Amino acid sequence: NSDSSRNCSPQAAIMSRSPERISSYRRHFEDRSSSSYHLRVSSPSPSHRHRSASYNRSATATSLHTERKGMRTSSSSRMSALCLSTGMGAALDLDAAVAENREFLTTRTSERQEMVVLNDRLAAYIEKVRTLEQDNKLLETEIEELRKRPVKPSGLRALYEEQLRELNRIAEQMRAQRDLALAAKAVMASQLDMLKVKYEEAAETRKKAELEIEAFRPDVDAATSARIALEKQLENLEVQLEFLKRVQKEEIEELMQQIYNSVAKVEVAFSLPDLAAALKQIQSEYDVIAAKNLQEMDAWYKSKFDDLNNASTEHAEKVRNMRREIIENKQHELESLKARHEMLEAQIRDARERHKKAINELEDNTERLRIELKSTKEKAALHLHKYQDLLNVKMALEIEIMTYRKLIEGEDSRLTGMVQALSLTSGGLRVNALVGPGVGTLVQGPVETVERHSKEQAVETTERKTLLIRYK
Repeated sequence: NSDSSRNCSPQAAIMSRSPERISSYRRHFEDRSSSSYHLRVSSPSPSHRHRSASYNRSATATSLHTERKGMRTSSSSRMSALCLSTGMGAALDLDAAVAENREFLTTRTSERQEMVVLNDRLAAYIEKVRTLEQDNKLLETEIEELRKRPVKPSGLRALYEEQLRELNRIAEQMRAQRDLALAAKAVMASQLDMLKVKYEEAAETRKKAELEIEAFRPDVDAATSARIALEKQLENLEVQLEFLKRVQKEEIEELMQQIYNSVAKVEVAFSLPDLAAALKQIQSEYDVIAAKNLQEMDAWYKSKFDDLNNASTEHAEKVRNMRREIIENKQHELESLKARHEMLEAQIRDARERHKKAINELEDNTERLRIELKSTKEKAALHLHKYQDLLNVKMALEIEIMTYRKLIEGEDSRLTGMVQALSLTSGGLRVNALVGPGVGTLVQGPVETVERHSKEQAVETTERKTLLIRYK
Protein backbone atom coordinates (compact mmCIF):
# COMPACT_ATOMS: atom_id res chain seq x y z
CA ASN A 1 0.00 0.00 0.00
CA SER A 2 2.84 2.37 0.85
CA ASP A 3 4.48 1.60 -2.50
CA SER A 4 1.22 2.16 -4.27
CA SER A 5 0.70 5.38 -2.37
CA ARG A 6 4.25 6.48 -3.27
CA ASN A 7 3.64 5.58 -6.87
CA CYS A 8 0.37 7.39 -6.95
CA SER A 9 1.55 10.54 -5.18
CA PRO A 10 3.95 11.65 -7.94
CA GLN A 11 1.31 10.82 -10.51
CA ALA A 12 -1.19 12.89 -8.55
CA ALA A 13 1.30 15.73 -8.41
CA ILE A 14 1.92 15.47 -12.10
CA MET A 15 -1.83 15.30 -12.73
CA SER A 16 -2.31 18.32 -10.49
CA ARG A 17 0.17 20.25 -12.61
CA SER A 18 -1.13 19.08 -16.01
CA PRO A 19 -4.61 20.71 -15.78
CA GLU A 20 -2.91 24.09 -15.63
CA ARG A 21 -1.30 23.46 -18.97
CA ILE A 22 -4.52 21.98 -20.31
CA SER A 23 -6.54 24.92 -18.96
CA SER A 24 -4.08 27.35 -20.57
CA TYR A 25 -4.53 25.51 -23.82
CA ARG A 26 -8.30 25.69 -23.31
CA ARG A 27 -8.13 29.38 -22.46
CA HIS A 28 -6.13 30.01 -25.61
CA PHE A 29 -8.68 28.25 -27.77
CA GLU A 30 -11.57 29.85 -25.84
CA ASP A 31 -10.06 33.23 -26.68
CA ARG A 32 -9.61 32.02 -30.25
CA SER A 33 -13.21 30.80 -30.44
CA SER A 34 -14.57 33.94 -28.76
CA SER A 35 -12.54 36.20 -31.07
CA SER A 36 -13.52 34.21 -34.14
CA TYR A 37 -17.13 34.00 -33.02
CA HIS A 38 -17.84 37.28 -34.79
CA LEU A 39 -17.09 35.82 -38.20
CA ARG A 40 -20.04 36.06 -40.48
CA VAL A 41 -20.79 33.72 -43.32
CA SER A 42 -23.24 35.78 -45.34
CA SER A 43 -21.62 35.82 -48.70
CA PRO A 44 -23.44 34.52 -51.75
CA SER A 45 -23.57 30.80 -52.27
CA PRO A 46 -20.15 29.43 -53.38
CA SER A 47 -19.57 27.46 -56.49
CA HIS A 48 -19.82 23.71 -56.55
CA ARG A 49 -16.06 23.26 -56.70
CA HIS A 50 -15.31 25.25 -53.51
CA ARG A 51 -18.26 23.77 -51.71
CA SER A 52 -17.17 20.18 -52.49
CA ALA A 53 -13.58 20.89 -51.44
CA SER A 54 -14.59 22.53 -48.14
CA TYR A 55 -17.12 19.78 -47.44
CA ASN A 56 -14.48 17.08 -48.02
CA ARG A 57 -12.06 18.82 -45.69
CA SER A 58 -14.76 19.35 -43.04
CA ALA A 59 -15.85 15.70 -43.31
CA THR A 60 -12.25 14.49 -42.93
CA ALA A 61 -11.64 16.80 -40.00
CA THR A 62 -14.91 15.71 -38.36
CA SER A 63 -14.01 12.02 -38.68
CA LEU A 64 -10.56 12.63 -37.22
CA HIS A 65 -12.08 14.67 -34.41
CA THR A 66 -14.56 11.86 -33.65
CA GLU A 67 -11.80 9.23 -33.52
CA ARG A 68 -9.61 11.40 -31.32
CA LYS A 69 -12.52 12.22 -29.06
CA GLY A 70 -13.34 8.52 -28.61
CA MET A 71 -9.74 7.61 -27.87
CA ARG A 72 -9.31 10.49 -25.46
CA THR A 73 -12.60 9.76 -23.71
CA SER A 74 -11.56 6.14 -23.22
CA SER A 75 -8.13 7.20 -21.97
CA SER A 76 -9.63 9.73 -19.56
CA SER A 77 -12.09 7.13 -18.28
CA ARG A 78 -9.28 4.67 -17.83
CA MET A 79 -7.18 7.25 -16.03
CA SER A 80 -10.08 8.14 -13.71
CA ALA A 81 -10.74 4.46 -13.07
CA LEU A 82 -7.05 4.01 -12.30
CA CYS A 83 -6.98 6.90 -9.87
CA LEU A 84 -10.17 5.71 -8.21
CA SER A 85 -8.75 2.23 -7.88
CA THR A 86 -5.59 3.59 -6.24
CA GLY A 87 -7.68 5.10 -3.49
CA MET A 88 -8.94 1.68 -2.47
CA GLY A 89 -5.67 0.80 -0.78
CA ALA A 90 -4.69 -2.82 -0.50
CA ALA A 91 -7.40 -4.03 -2.83
CA LEU A 92 -5.50 -2.67 -5.86
CA ASP A 93 -4.05 -5.13 -8.28
CA LEU A 94 -0.54 -3.91 -9.09
CA ASP A 95 -0.23 -5.91 -12.30
CA ALA A 96 -3.48 -4.50 -13.58
CA ALA A 97 -2.34 -1.04 -12.52
CA VAL A 98 0.96 -1.45 -14.36
CA ALA A 99 -0.86 -2.66 -17.46
CA GLU A 100 -3.28 0.23 -17.23
CA ASN A 101 -0.42 2.65 -16.73
CA ARG A 102 1.42 1.26 -19.74
CA GLU A 103 -1.72 1.44 -21.83
CA PHE A 104 -2.34 4.96 -20.59
CA LEU A 105 1.26 5.93 -21.39
CA THR A 106 0.94 4.43 -24.85
CA THR A 107 -2.36 6.23 -25.39
CA ARG A 108 -0.98 9.55 -24.20
CA THR A 109 2.13 9.11 -26.32
CA SER A 110 0.01 8.48 -29.40
CA GLU A 111 -2.22 11.39 -28.46
CA ARG A 112 0.83 13.56 -27.99
CA GLN A 113 2.17 12.59 -31.41
CA GLU A 114 -1.26 13.11 -32.88
CA MET A 115 -1.42 16.55 -31.25
CA VAL A 116 1.99 17.38 -32.75
CA VAL A 117 0.75 16.31 -36.19
CA LEU A 118 -2.49 18.22 -35.72
CA ASN A 119 -0.60 21.26 -34.52
CA ASP A 120 1.61 21.11 -37.61
CA ARG A 121 -1.44 20.72 -39.79
CA LEU A 122 -3.14 23.58 -37.97
CA ALA A 123 -0.08 25.78 -38.53
CA ALA A 124 -0.08 24.80 -42.22
CA TYR A 125 -3.81 25.52 -42.43
CA ILE A 126 -3.34 28.88 -40.70
CA GLU A 127 -0.54 29.74 -43.12
CA LYS A 128 -2.73 28.66 -46.00
CA VAL A 129 -5.62 30.72 -44.64
CA ARG A 130 -3.32 33.71 -44.29
CA THR A 131 -2.16 33.27 -47.88
CA LEU A 132 -5.75 32.94 -49.04
CA GLU A 133 -6.69 36.01 -47.01
CA GLN A 134 -3.91 37.97 -48.70
CA ASP A 135 -5.13 36.75 -52.08
CA ASN A 136 -8.65 37.69 -51.02
CA LYS A 137 -7.45 41.18 -50.09
CA LEU A 138 -5.78 41.53 -53.46
CA LEU A 139 -8.93 40.34 -55.20
CA GLU A 140 -11.07 42.72 -53.13
CA THR A 141 -8.71 45.55 -54.06
CA GLU A 142 -9.11 44.62 -57.72
CA ILE A 143 -12.87 44.48 -57.20
CA GLU A 144 -12.83 47.94 -55.65
CA GLU A 145 -10.79 49.22 -58.56
CA LEU A 146 -13.20 47.60 -60.98
CA ARG A 147 -16.13 49.09 -59.09
CA LYS A 148 -14.55 52.52 -59.13
CA ARG A 149 -13.76 52.20 -62.81
CA PRO A 150 -17.36 52.31 -64.26
CA VAL A 151 -17.10 56.11 -64.50
CA LYS A 152 -15.39 55.65 -67.85
CA PRO A 153 -18.12 53.44 -69.41
CA SER A 154 -20.70 56.01 -68.31
CA GLY A 155 -18.83 58.65 -70.36
CA LEU A 156 -18.62 56.18 -73.22
CA ARG A 157 -22.33 55.57 -72.88
CA ALA A 158 -22.95 59.33 -72.95
CA LEU A 159 -20.77 59.56 -76.06
CA TYR A 160 -22.72 56.73 -77.67
CA GLU A 161 -26.00 58.36 -76.71
CA GLU A 162 -24.85 61.71 -78.09
CA GLN A 163 -23.75 60.07 -81.32
CA LEU A 164 -27.02 58.15 -81.45
CA ARG A 165 -28.94 61.39 -80.97
CA GLU A 166 -26.89 62.98 -83.76
CA LEU A 167 -27.64 60.01 -86.00
CA ASN A 168 -31.32 60.23 -85.10
CA ARG A 169 -31.26 63.93 -85.97
CA ILE A 170 -29.59 63.15 -89.30
CA ALA A 171 -32.18 60.41 -89.84
CA GLU A 172 -34.96 62.93 -89.15
CA GLN A 173 -33.39 65.34 -91.62
CA MET A 174 -33.14 62.55 -94.16
CA ARG A 175 -36.77 61.67 -93.54
CA ALA A 176 -37.73 65.33 -94.02
CA GLN A 177 -35.68 65.46 -97.22
CA ARG A 178 -37.30 62.22 -98.31
CA ASP A 179 -40.74 63.69 -97.61
CA LEU A 180 -39.81 66.83 -99.56
CA ALA A 181 -38.47 64.68 -102.39
CA LEU A 182 -41.65 62.61 -102.36
CA ALA A 183 -43.74 65.80 -102.38
CA ALA A 184 -41.66 67.20 -105.24
CA LYS A 185 -42.01 63.86 -106.99
CA ALA A 186 -45.79 64.01 -106.52
CA VAL A 187 -45.86 67.60 -107.86
CA MET A 188 -43.69 66.59 -110.80
CA ALA A 189 -45.88 63.56 -111.39
CA SER A 190 -48.97 65.81 -111.41
CA GLN A 191 -47.19 68.20 -113.79
CA LEU A 192 -46.21 65.23 -115.91
CA ASP A 193 -49.83 64.11 -115.94
CA MET A 194 -50.88 67.63 -116.97
CA LEU A 195 -48.25 67.62 -119.71
CA LYS A 196 -49.45 64.22 -120.80
CA VAL A 197 -53.00 65.59 -120.94
CA LYS A 198 -51.77 68.58 -122.97
CA TYR A 199 -49.82 66.23 -125.20
CA GLU A 200 -52.92 64.12 -125.71
CA GLU A 201 -54.92 67.27 -126.45
CA ALA A 202 -52.26 68.39 -128.94
CA ALA A 203 -52.30 64.93 -130.49
CA GLU A 204 -56.09 65.16 -130.74
CA THR A 205 -55.80 68.64 -132.31
CA ARG A 206 -53.23 67.28 -134.73
CA LYS A 207 -55.51 64.41 -135.60
CA LYS A 208 -58.38 66.88 -136.11
CA ALA A 209 -56.15 69.05 -138.33
CA GLU A 210 -55.10 65.99 -140.30
CA LEU A 211 -58.76 65.02 -140.60
CA GLU A 212 -59.61 68.55 -141.77
CA ILE A 213 -56.74 68.35 -144.24
CA GLU A 214 -58.07 65.02 -145.40
CA ALA A 215 -61.53 66.62 -145.61
CA PHE A 216 -60.17 69.55 -147.66
CA ARG A 217 -58.15 67.23 -149.83
CA PRO A 218 -61.13 66.41 -152.18
CA ASP A 219 -61.74 70.15 -152.63
CA VAL A 220 -58.08 70.64 -153.42
CA ASP A 221 -58.18 67.69 -155.77
CA ALA A 222 -61.34 69.08 -157.35
CA ALA A 223 -59.74 72.51 -157.68
CA THR A 224 -56.63 70.90 -159.13
CA SER A 225 -58.70 68.82 -161.56
CA ALA A 226 -60.71 71.93 -162.44
CA ARG A 227 -57.47 73.84 -163.03
CA ILE A 228 -56.18 71.01 -165.19
CA ALA A 229 -59.47 70.89 -167.07
CA LEU A 230 -59.39 74.66 -167.54
CA GLU A 231 -55.80 74.44 -168.72
CA LYS A 232 -56.78 71.76 -171.19
CA GLN A 233 -59.77 73.84 -172.23
CA LEU A 234 -57.48 76.86 -172.59
CA GLU A 235 -55.13 74.83 -174.73
CA ASN A 236 -58.05 73.68 -176.83
CA LEU A 237 -59.30 77.22 -177.12
CA GLU A 238 -55.85 78.40 -178.09
CA VAL A 239 -55.69 75.65 -180.67
CA GLN A 240 -59.13 76.65 -181.90
CA LEU A 241 -58.08 80.28 -181.85
CA GLU A 242 -55.04 79.47 -183.92
CA PHE A 243 -57.16 77.41 -186.21
CA LEU A 244 -59.71 80.21 -186.50
CA LYS A 245 -56.91 82.69 -187.07
CA ARG A 246 -55.54 80.56 -189.85
CA VAL A 247 -59.01 80.02 -191.27
CA GLN A 248 -59.72 83.73 -190.97
CA LYS A 249 -56.40 84.55 -192.51
CA GLU A 250 -57.02 82.15 -195.33
CA GLU A 251 -60.51 83.49 -195.80
CA ILE A 252 -59.18 87.01 -195.71
CA GLU A 253 -56.52 86.07 -198.21
CA GLU A 254 -59.10 84.37 -200.37
CA LEU A 255 -61.39 87.40 -200.05
CA MET A 256 -58.48 89.68 -200.76
CA GLN A 257 -57.57 87.60 -203.74
CA GLN A 258 -61.12 87.63 -204.87
CA ILE A 259 -61.28 91.34 -204.22
CA TYR A 260 -58.06 91.92 -206.09
CA ASN A 261 -59.30 89.82 -208.92
CA SER A 262 -62.63 91.54 -208.94
CA VAL A 263 -60.98 94.95 -208.62
CA ALA A 264 -58.73 94.20 -211.51
CA LYS A 265 -61.63 93.11 -213.58
CA VAL A 266 -63.60 96.11 -212.61
CA GLU A 267 -60.77 98.44 -213.36
CA VAL A 268 -60.23 96.82 -216.60
CA ALA A 269 -63.83 96.44 -217.59
CA PHE A 270 -65.91 98.99 -215.90
CA SER A 271 -63.32 101.07 -213.95
CA LEU A 272 -65.27 100.59 -210.78
CA PRO A 273 -64.38 102.64 -207.65
CA ASP A 274 -61.38 101.54 -205.50
CA LEU A 275 -62.63 99.09 -202.83
CA ALA A 276 -59.22 97.94 -201.61
CA ALA A 277 -58.94 100.73 -199.12
CA ALA A 278 -62.39 99.99 -197.83
CA LEU A 279 -61.60 96.31 -197.54
CA LYS A 280 -58.31 97.01 -195.87
CA GLN A 281 -60.08 99.31 -193.49
CA ILE A 282 -62.71 96.69 -192.80
CA GLN A 283 -60.01 94.06 -192.45
CA SER A 284 -58.05 96.21 -190.05
CA GLU A 285 -61.15 96.93 -188.03
CA TYR A 286 -62.06 93.26 -188.06
CA ASP A 287 -58.50 92.38 -187.01
CA VAL A 288 -58.63 94.91 -184.24
CA ILE A 289 -61.96 93.58 -183.01
CA ALA A 290 -60.77 89.97 -183.25
CA ALA A 291 -57.54 90.78 -181.50
CA LYS A 292 -59.44 92.68 -178.85
CA ASN A 293 -61.85 89.80 -178.37
CA LEU A 294 -58.99 87.37 -178.32
CA GLN A 295 -57.12 89.46 -175.78
CA GLU A 296 -60.20 89.85 -173.64
CA MET A 297 -60.90 86.13 -173.81
CA ASP A 298 -57.28 85.31 -173.09
CA ALA A 299 -57.19 87.78 -170.22
CA TRP A 300 -60.43 86.43 -168.81
CA TYR A 301 -59.21 82.86 -169.04
CA LYS A 302 -55.86 83.83 -167.58
CA SER A 303 -57.49 85.76 -164.77
CA LYS A 304 -59.79 82.88 -163.98
CA PHE A 305 -56.92 80.40 -164.18
CA ASP A 306 -54.72 82.64 -162.05
CA ASP A 307 -57.50 83.10 -159.53
CA LEU A 308 -58.10 79.37 -159.29
CA ASN A 309 -54.39 78.64 -159.22
CA ASN A 310 -53.75 81.29 -156.59
CA ALA A 311 -56.70 80.09 -154.53
CA SER A 312 -55.59 76.46 -154.68
CA THR A 313 -51.95 77.41 -154.05
CA GLU A 314 -52.89 79.68 -151.18
CA HIS A 315 -55.14 77.05 -149.70
CA ALA A 316 -52.48 74.33 -150.04
CA GLU A 317 -49.85 76.68 -148.64
CA LYS A 318 -52.09 77.53 -145.73
CA VAL A 319 -52.72 73.86 -145.09
CA ARG A 320 -49.00 73.08 -145.33
CA ASN A 321 -48.08 75.99 -143.09
CA MET A 322 -50.73 75.05 -140.57
CA ARG A 323 -49.65 71.44 -140.62
CA ARG A 324 -45.98 72.36 -140.34
CA GLU A 325 -46.68 74.78 -137.48
CA ILE A 326 -48.79 72.21 -135.65
CA ILE A 327 -46.17 69.51 -136.14
CA GLU A 328 -43.33 71.82 -135.07
CA ASN A 329 -45.23 73.02 -132.02
CA LYS A 330 -46.08 69.50 -130.98
CA GLN A 331 -42.53 68.35 -131.58
CA HIS A 332 -41.18 71.21 -129.47
CA GLU A 333 -43.69 70.48 -126.75
CA LEU A 334 -42.87 66.77 -126.92
CA GLU A 335 -39.13 67.45 -126.75
CA SER A 336 -39.59 69.82 -123.82
CA LEU A 337 -41.78 67.26 -122.08
CA LYS A 338 -39.21 64.53 -122.71
CA ALA A 339 -36.39 66.73 -121.40
CA ARG A 340 -38.41 67.68 -118.33
CA HIS A 341 -39.40 64.06 -117.78
CA GLU A 342 -35.76 62.97 -118.00
CA MET A 343 -34.75 65.75 -115.61
CA LEU A 344 -37.45 64.71 -113.14
CA GLU A 345 -36.42 61.06 -113.45
CA ALA A 346 -32.78 62.03 -112.82
CA GLN A 347 -33.79 64.08 -109.77
CA ILE A 348 -35.89 61.19 -108.47
CA ARG A 349 -33.00 58.76 -108.99
CA ASP A 350 -30.58 61.12 -107.24
CA ALA A 351 -33.00 61.56 -104.34
CA ARG A 352 -33.45 57.80 -104.09
CA GLU A 353 -29.69 57.22 -104.17
CA ARG A 354 -29.08 59.85 -101.49
CA HIS A 355 -31.89 58.46 -99.35
CA LYS A 356 -30.65 54.89 -99.80
CA LYS A 357 -27.08 55.93 -99.00
CA ALA A 358 -28.20 57.81 -95.88
CA ILE A 359 -30.28 54.83 -94.73
CA ASN A 360 -27.33 52.47 -95.29
CA GLU A 361 -25.03 54.79 -93.32
CA LEU A 362 -27.56 55.01 -90.50
CA GLU A 363 -27.99 51.24 -90.47
CA ASP A 364 -24.20 50.74 -90.41
CA ASN A 365 -23.78 53.22 -87.56
CA THR A 366 -26.68 51.65 -85.66
CA GLU A 367 -25.21 48.16 -86.14
CA ARG A 368 -21.78 49.37 -85.03
CA LEU A 369 -23.25 51.00 -81.93
CA ARG A 370 -25.27 47.87 -81.21
CA ILE A 371 -22.11 45.73 -81.47
CA GLU A 372 -20.18 48.11 -79.21
CA LEU A 373 -23.03 48.13 -76.70
CA LYS A 374 -23.14 44.34 -76.78
CA SER A 375 -19.37 44.12 -76.22
CA THR A 376 -19.66 46.59 -73.33
CA LYS A 377 -22.44 44.52 -71.78
CA GLU A 378 -20.36 41.36 -72.23
CA LYS A 379 -17.39 43.04 -70.51
CA ALA A 380 -19.64 44.19 -67.66
CA ALA A 381 -21.07 40.66 -67.36
CA LEU A 382 -17.53 39.24 -67.37
CA HIS A 383 -16.46 41.61 -64.59
CA LEU A 384 -19.60 40.74 -62.65
CA HIS A 385 -18.88 37.03 -63.14
CA LYS A 386 -15.31 37.54 -61.90
CA TYR A 387 -16.66 39.44 -58.92
CA GLN A 388 -19.10 36.60 -58.22
CA ASP A 389 -16.26 34.08 -58.44
CA LEU A 390 -14.25 36.14 -55.98
CA LEU A 391 -17.21 36.25 -53.61
CA ASN A 392 -17.56 32.48 -53.99
CA VAL A 393 -13.88 32.03 -53.14
CA LYS A 394 -14.33 34.26 -50.11
CA MET A 395 -17.37 32.19 -49.09
CA ALA A 396 -15.38 28.98 -49.39
CA LEU A 397 -12.57 30.45 -47.31
CA GLU A 398 -14.97 31.61 -44.62
CA ILE A 399 -16.61 28.17 -44.53
CA GLU A 400 -13.18 26.56 -44.19
CA ILE A 401 -12.29 28.98 -41.38
CA MET A 402 -15.55 28.14 -39.62
CA THR A 403 -14.71 24.45 -39.99
CA TYR A 404 -11.34 25.03 -38.32
CA ARG A 405 -13.04 26.99 -35.57
CA LYS A 406 -15.47 24.13 -34.94
CA LEU A 407 -12.57 21.67 -34.79
CA ILE A 408 -10.80 23.86 -32.22
CA GLU A 409 -14.01 24.25 -30.20
CA GLY A 410 -14.46 20.47 -30.25
CA GLU A 411 -10.90 20.02 -29.02
CA ASP A 412 -11.55 22.63 -26.35
CA SER A 413 -14.69 20.86 -25.17
CA ARG A 414 -12.83 17.53 -25.07
CA LEU A 415 -10.02 18.99 -22.99
CA THR A 416 -12.55 20.66 -20.68
CA GLY A 417 -14.28 17.31 -20.12
CA MET A 418 -10.93 15.66 -19.42
CA VAL A 419 -10.02 18.33 -16.85
CA GLN A 420 -13.35 17.91 -15.13
CA ALA A 421 -12.85 14.11 -15.01
CA LEU A 422 -9.35 14.50 -13.61
CA SER A 423 -10.48 16.99 -10.95
CA LEU A 424 -12.74 14.33 -9.40
CA THR A 425 -9.86 12.01 -8.58
CA SER A 426 -8.42 12.14 -5.07
CA GLY A 427 -5.15 10.50 -5.94
CA GLY A 428 -2.99 10.96 -8.94
CA LEU A 429 -0.67 9.02 -11.10
CA ARG A 430 2.62 10.23 -12.26
CA VAL A 431 1.81 11.67 -15.69
CA ASN A 432 4.11 14.66 -15.69
CA ALA A 433 6.50 12.87 -18.00
CA LEU A 434 3.62 12.06 -20.35
CA VAL A 435 2.12 15.50 -20.54
CA GLY A 436 5.30 17.45 -19.81
CA PRO A 437 6.09 20.73 -21.41
CA GLY A 438 5.08 19.37 -24.82
CA VAL A 439 1.53 20.62 -24.63
CA GLY A 440 2.68 24.05 -23.63
CA THR A 441 5.16 23.98 -26.43
CA LEU A 442 2.46 22.81 -28.83
CA VAL A 443 -0.02 25.39 -27.61
CA GLN A 444 2.09 28.45 -27.00
CA GLY A 445 3.46 28.34 -30.54
CA PRO A 446 0.40 29.37 -32.51
CA VAL A 447 -1.26 31.38 -29.67
CA GLU A 448 -0.01 34.75 -30.76
CA THR A 449 -0.49 33.83 -34.40
CA VAL A 450 -4.09 32.73 -33.79
CA GLU A 451 -4.89 35.83 -31.73
CA ARG A 452 -3.41 38.14 -34.34
CA HIS A 453 -5.18 36.24 -37.09
CA SER A 454 -8.44 36.46 -35.11
CA LYS A 455 -8.12 40.24 -34.87
CA GLU A 456 -7.32 40.52 -38.57
CA GLN A 457 -10.25 38.23 -39.34
CA ALA A 458 -12.60 40.43 -37.26
CA VAL A 459 -11.41 43.54 -39.14
CA GLU A 460 -11.78 41.72 -42.47
CA THR A 461 -15.29 40.61 -41.48
CA THR A 462 -16.27 44.22 -40.72
CA GLU A 463 -14.84 45.36 -44.06
CA ARG A 464 -16.68 42.55 -45.86
CA LYS A 465 -19.93 43.54 -44.19
CA THR A 466 -19.40 47.12 -45.38
CA LEU A 467 -18.47 45.87 -48.86
CA LEU A 468 -21.53 43.62 -49.05
CA ILE A 469 -23.81 46.44 -47.88
CA ARG A 470 -22.37 48.76 -50.51
CA TYR A 471 -22.65 46.10 -53.16
CA LYS A 472 -26.28 45.42 -52.29
